[in-house]
Amino acid sequence: MRKTLAILLTLIMVIGLAGVAQAESKYYGGYDDVIESTIVVYQRANQGPAEDIWWWDFTEAYFGIKFEVTQVTSASDFKAVAFASGDMPDVFYQMFISSSQVVEQGEVEGNLIALDPYITPEIMPNLSRIYDKHPEYKTLISAGDGHIYSLGSFNNANAPQMTFYINQRWLDEAGLPMAKTLDEFTKVMAAFKARGEDVVPLTGDLGNQPRYLANAFGWTTHAAGYLTSIALKDDVPLFIYADEERFPAFMKLMKEYIDEGYFASDVYSDQYAGEQSMAQKANDLTGFDQTLSGFINPDEMVAAIPLTSEWKDTPSILRSINAVNCQSFSISKSAAPEKVERLMKWVDWLYDYDNYLMAHWGPSAEETEWLLGLKSGYTVTKNEETGLYEYSAAEVEDGTFTTLGDYHNQRIQGIIGGYLGLSYDMFGEGKRLTNPQVWKNKVDEHYLPYLVDGYPDIRFFNAEDNQRITELGTDINAYVNETYVKFISGDLELSDENIAAYFQTIKDLGYEEYVQYFIDYYDAYKAALE
Repeated sequence: MRKTLAILLTLIMVIGLAGVAQAESKYYGGYDDVIESTIVVYQRANQGPAEDIWWWDFTEAYFGIKFEVTQVTSASDFKAVAFASGDMPDVFYQMFISSSQVVEQGEVEGNLIALDPYITPEIMPNLSRIYDKHPEYKTLISAGDGHIYSLGSFNNANAPQMTFYINQRWLDEAGLPMAKTLDEFTKVMAAFKARGEDVVPLTGDLGNQPRYLANAFGWTTHAAGYLTSIALKDDVPLFIYADEERFPAFMKLMKEYIDEGYFASDVYSDQYAGEQSMAQKANDLTGFDQTLSGFINPDEMVAAIPLTSEWKDTPSILRSINAVNCQSFSISKSAAPEKVERLMKWVDWLYDYDNYLMAHWGPSAEETEWLLGLKSGYTVTKNEETGLYEYSAAEVEDGTFTTLGDYHNQRIQGIIGGYLGLSYDMFGEGKRLTNPQVWKNKVDEHYLPYLVDGYPDIRFFNAEDNQRITELGTDINAYVNETYVKFISGDLELSDENIAAYFQTIKDLGYEEYVQYFIDYYDAYKAALE
């Protein structure tokens, strides 16, 4: 049985309608006039045209900001031309402003203005409140000159960056418990392989499951390119391929796993990828993967506990690096100074959780004063069997749009809603009806207790250092990737002589200079947190 819930939410409680300031003024933030501004936004193929999207009408009706919207399908091409010509919109909105572009266009060229002078309790109370609770978030997105040039979203940091799943049925049939150490995991892999010659216990390529094994060696890293990504070992930055103490043992383990058939024999080949993995899952020929997709019965899969080993005493897994983003909102020097504060008040509105949901979902069916051309707002229905809320809208129910997601893309604001604002209830004050976080497959039991921080994922190297880092990294990474494959495939013997030559070559290619950039950056980052 399902019962439609009336959402009895007042304007002040739900969409943050500015209290006294809104009551005394026509528009949010204490304004009575309408201003015009230019904005560019990245448009994916499934996103509707600006003239059909509710968000821009709401922005004018509620904030008194009438945007001339430019939608582009190539953010990189638009930015290159805009920055080179100086013909820039006032606002770059969901345009993937990278940290290197922040340095070049903010610090050096001055095309992007510093936003931090406006991040005050008076102008931006919502964002200021977040930074008061998490000052490290502000430090993370501050460029080398101490200024902030781009903003983005905040997500829940209490989630793992990586999840790995193991087949509980296979464990039970082998009479084995969940592995907690690297040695125990190797025994599990042997038992899984014993199920049949065509079984590949660990599916995937060199970018996936080896990260789970690397974590057991005490390297905290996250990227699919974990081998050549910066990691932390005992809170010291390094690249794992240069760890003379542990990397040879890791390569020997990888070679052993390949020789024993725990990985596919061509796991190091560019030809081995998703189709093979999906086929193994569909035929019940693999028992471990980073995703649940493709398994015959995903409910059989259980989160694999982070491993310990002789190199690592305590289980740990990196917490989500997506907790902070800063690539979605920048203001260019083209914006008239008198507009900037108002634009900042506008974007601050999104850093309240209920407001974020309003922007992401549109108004509720009861918020009729803000429909602004929508046939209706969204509706919430409680599924009495599951106890969870389900969402829809009249335009979905009448077939105008095939799904709620399509409705959001075509009529609300598409991808914009997910990349700017407070996307989870950080302060526990949300009033809109939302479903709680549900952890499946024992992720909450096997991962959440072991979350740790890693090397900062957002980094602002100056242009000169960034160029040198790229030069060094290109040569080193090419050598490492090539030689690593030779070692683990057996084309190059893992002898003491060959290993010594490998490490010496890395040093000769400039590794010490290369890693020092990351060490210095990390030291400065930690100092800024104090």
